[in-house]
Amino acid sequence: MIECPILIVGGGPAGLNLALNLAWWETPCLLVNDKTDTPNHPQGNSHNARTMEHYRRLGIANDIRHVGLPPDHCGDAIFVTRINSHEIGRIKLPTNRERLAPDFPELGITPEPTHRASQMYVEAILKKHAESQEKIDLRFGWRMSEFKENGDHVIAVIENVASGEHETINCTQMVACDGANSSVRKALGINYEGKSGEEVDFMMGQMLSVYFHAPELYKIMKTDAPWQFHTINPDGRTSIVGLNGKGDFLAWAKIPPGMGPENIDPKSVIYAAVGQELEVEIISAKPWTAGLSLVAERYGNKKVLMAGDAVHLFTPTGGFGMNTSVDDVTNLAWKLSALYHGWGGPKLIESYEQERRPIAERNLAQSYALAEIKSQIRVPKGIEDEGPEGNRVRKELGSRFMTELAEEYKCIGIQLGSQYIGSPLIENDGSEPPLDDPYVFSPSACPGCRSPHVWMEDGSALFDHFGKWFTLLCFDSNTAVSKIEIAASKRSVPLKVLAAPKNIKDIYRAKLVLIRPDQYVAWRGDGNYLHPEKLLKKVIGH
Repeated sequence: MIECPILIVGGGPAGLNLALNLAWWETPCLLVNDKTDTPNHPQGNSHNARTMEHYRRLGIANDIRHVGLPPDHCGDAIFVTRINSHEIGRIKLPTNRERLAPDFPELGITPEPTHRASQMYVEAILKKHAESQEKIDLRFGWRMSEFKENGDHVIAVIENVASGEHETINCTQMVACDGANSSVRKALGINYEGKSGEEVDFMMGQMLSVYFHAPELYKIMKTDAPWQFHTINPDGRTSIVGLNGKGDFLAWAKIPPGMGPENIDPKSVIYAAVGQELEVEIISAKPWTAGLSLVAERYGNKKVLMAGDAVHLFTPTGGFGMNTSVDDVTNLAWKLSALYHGWGGPKLIESYEQERRPIAERNLAQSYALAEIKSQIRVPKGIEDEGPEGNRVRKELGSRFMTELAEEYKCIGIQLGSQYIGSPLIENDGSEPPLDDPYVFSPSACPGCRSPHVWMEDGSALFDHFGKWFTLLCFDSNTAVSKIEIAASKRSVPLKVLAAPKNIKDIYRAKLVLIRPDQYVAWRGDGNYLHPEKLLKKVIGH
């Protein structure tokens, strides 16, 4: 029998990020994944600012910025009748290089702006880094075949998919990151709630995803190759995403009601979107369901927890699914690690669902709203006609695209504005948090909010100076600091005291700010009327 604190079932973005974060917080884990390698079919294409902040803390952000679209590849999203024909509208978006330029506005609120790269490329990097970690026993090609809860432990059987070899695992916690068809969720009797993808024109119901190689497409394009094409014509609607600037693309198209993916020639989908035949290699094609907005009734129990697609299913509009998963497991990892190291309290596990499920519901609602907008736009008559009437139709549709669909690319509030105001781990100070707006992010050090980003004089980010565990940000040295240090020491809670530059006090609005391992503000105050032991007890879940 193998003794292991944490067993992770599933090695996708959620599972690999959970393992890497556990290793970061010095907690051993064993991860099983039934596939022998990471996926070879593209999925999500945007790693948002909050996800990139997590990767920065783990030390892998630069590696991830080296995959995906080349630095100077056009980042625009454009709307066309067909790729070889009329452009209807263009949403100007920055290149990957422009996002890192000193004058890029987003750098005022985050040290790590969004990066465009296929999830397929990034998962390979995550796996490579996981393989290098001594704290991670990484077992691709293994699956969890059965489990049972046994008092304060979980007993699970894992099996080598190729050889049939079995191992028994005795773990303190098991976390299922095993996707939409989670066997663990089903075994726990937990269902999804929400919307399951009604059949309408586009971005709802059954879709076909086509991964293809077609360098010739660049010669056919009438403009600089954008990041995204959205085609609309009487043959249907298709979205095409550039993956690497070298001729690899991913297309999404609607499967007509009553038909199956086996009835559709993937090349015909590409030809219709392009407007002509061209040399194209179909690498893979897979059906999927759009318009999903589902969240699990519960995120597990005290011993068996779930994360990622096992607890929420998104339609891809907005790019929230994978990014929500990364945020989930970061939240969970520090709590599991605190328990492993002996100073975390029992309320940490309960707080995972309490903090993260409302965020999933919030993000799902926004993603579904964006998908509904896309699905309601119909193909107008005469859209491909030449002459004044065709021009008028295209102009009207383009105006609609630019006003209704541009919002999908502006959801900075979703990325950075998650709040844990009502969490049992947060000591509220009575201040009002900023409005939770999908399109606007207002940095705030209100307890329950992400710590505001600030650039230091040496060019580093304030985040870079936080401790691995809790950080006490001090704008004014007083006796409360030593009292908090003593309270932390008594409970063996690792605490870094960080003297903050005086010029950022107006941002944090307190003399003392206690910051959690996940960079969220747990408490702030001036030290008066402070009960340090009571405070520490609360923020670590006792």
